[in-house]
Order: sequence, then structure tokens, then C-alpha cells
Amino acid sequence: MTTTPKPTPSPTEATEAAQVAAQAAEAAQAGTEAFLGRVVTDFAGASSALMTVLGDRLGLYGAMAGAGPVSAADLAKSTGLDPRLVTEWLASQTVSEYVVHDPTAGTFELPETHAAVLARADSPAYLVGAGDVLAGHFLALDDIEQAFRDGGGLDYGAQHPCVFSGIERYFRTAYLHQIESAWFPAVPGLVERLERGARVADVGSGHGVADLLIGRKWPASTVTGFDAHEPSVAQARAKAIEAGSPGNVSFRVADAAGIGPGPYDVVVFFDSLHDLGDPPAALRRAHEVLADGGILVAVEPWSTDRLEDGIGHPTVRIGYASSTALCTPGSLAQPGQYGLGTQGGPARRIQLLAEAGFREAGLAADTGFNLVLAAVK
Repeated sequence: MTTTPKPTPSPTEATEAAQVAAQAAEAAQAGTEAFLGRVVTDFAGASSALMTVLGDRLGLYGAMAGAGPVSAADLAKSTGLDPRLVTEWLASQTVSEYVVHDPTAGTFELPETHAAVLARADSPAYLVGAGDVLAGHFLALDDIEQAFRDGGGLDYGAQHPCVFSGIERYFRTAYLHQIESAWFPAVPGLVERLERGARVADVGSGHGVADLLIGRKWPASTVTGFDAHEPSVAQARAKAIEAGSPGNVSFRVADAAGIGPGPYDVVVFFDSLHDLGDPPAALRRAHEVLADGGILVAVEPWSTDRLEDGIGHPTVRIGYASSTALCTPGSLAQPGQYGLGTQGGPARRIQLLAEAGFREAGLAADTGFNLVLAAVK
């Protein structure tokens, strides 16, 4: 048997091959450096989030809002906080461009455009409460890691209390500025029913903020909030007392299977459907307790049907992180273990509505932050 020797590359071919290899190595190095920069930027954002939570909890943003330029010493005095740490916090806020620093005067200012996001609770841009949810993810890191290793479930009630208060504050902004102006008007016939007087069930009502808003806006209607998390129901009842104990709003401890007895004219799921252990069963139960012609509304976080369409989108990135750390483990800890997740787009959710027996299931509104799904029994 004879073997034909491989031809020896010519000097020109060898040079070209070396150049190609060098270019590939340079491209790989450039790609690594670019990705390194991306990760550094993300870590910087995470660090800023920590400082934002601190500023919120310590009342620093509240003290700066509307105060104009202040010195670190004056801010420390007005808040009763340590001057050295306040100085360092202000430096972190300056380099993150959250506050404006005047090096000549030695002052720091929270612009009103930033205060709307960080300090004005009734602002439509108020977002600072979300920081407590993120803080809760870090506080639960060991438990989340264990969930990955041991069955996937992490009970919602085991989360740090800052998660519950953060969820309330974060979603309050949307409830306050979206329910009346965007979400409900997008659902045909819903506002008219509420004005006439409708029986409303809220599944996964949390601290009851949305229910109290609905009860105040549409006093002819009655609202019953259901939540399986007893401490959240206690908070909702306390908030109802603070609001003057409205007679048309009440709260009960019950999971999705315990909704009832009905009949209801409207059943709503405000950012709760994906948290449930068995969303299909919850929707079937909602169908059972609705009167004929009753309306179902499910408001879910904004997401895309195709994973690739969400690449790089900030709210989708946050959504998948929260889904991994909180919502999906919480679902997997419940009977049913469905694990719908906060993301995945409207198509899957519309399909679930149809499979539960609802008619006219579809996307009523897309606000860019939420998907408003609606259907009729």
C-alpha cells in the first residue's frame, strides 16, 4: 500500500494561513473584550441597584426631592445619618448619574425628573420599589441555588418580606395609572359593567392595592380579593382599614381552587397567573364561577412569543431573572408544578384561556410593560 504525501504549502500559502489565524485570534480577543465590557456594565448596574435600595430605605431620596442643591453634611444632618457614609453614597449616585454634583459649590441635587422615578410615590414613573424585589432575590440566593439542585420549588412564603413590600410598591404604579386609563378601557364592555355594578373576583390579590383602587373608582361594584399567602391578606385587610373600611371590598385567604362561591361578573388576574401552581386549573375554576357572559382579564408582564425577539430588551431581561429566582420556583412549589414563568409571550396565555373554555380570548392591550389579556365566558 502506498501513501501519497501531502503537498508542502508554498511560502505564500503559509503566510496567508498565518494571517487568517492571526485575524481569527484578534476577532476572538475583540469579542471577549466586548463581552467583558458588557458584563462590567451589568455588574455596575447591579451595584447601582444596591445603592438605590439603600437610598430609598434610608430616606435619602425623599430628603433630596425638591430640596435643590444640598451638601453631604446638610443631607446627613437632615436624615440623621452618618456623614461619611452619606458622602460616599452621594459619590456613588454622582458617578451613576442619579444626582447632579456641583464641584465648585460642593453640593448634590436630585433633579425632579429623577425624583419622579425614585421619590414620588404617585408618579407614573415611580420605580424604586422594584429594587426591594431585586434585593430579595439576592437574600434568597442560597435557597434559589438549592431549588435548582432539589426539585425546583421554592415556596413564595419563604421569601424575604422585602419582596412582598417591593411587589406592592412596584405594581402600585401600574395599578394607579393603568387600570382606569388603559387596561380596563381596552376590554370591551368592562368599564360599563363596573359602572353599573359588577361582582369582581381578584385571584392572587396580594396586598390588595388594585382591589381598593377598583372599589373606590367604581363604588357600585363589589370586589373580593383571594390570595393563598395569609400575611399578604392580613396586609390587604389592614390597608382596607386605613382606607376607611370600604364596604364593597373584602379579602379572603384562598388559593385559586378556592375562588368562590360566585357567580362573578368579572374575574381578574393581576400579574398572578404565571405565579400559580396550576394556571389551567385556575382558569377552569374562573370559568366555573363566572356568570354567563362574564369577563376574564389577565394582566401579565410584557414578553415576546419568541425568545430571540427579547434579546437585549431590559424588561425582558429583568422578567426572566425574576422568573428564574421567584415566580417559576414559586409555581413549582405548589400543587400542579406548572411553571408557566413570567415570560413566553401572549400566544401561550391566549391558548390557555381558550383551553379553559373561554370565548373571544385575545390580547386587549399591549402597554410595553404589560400584556392585557381578555376573554368571555
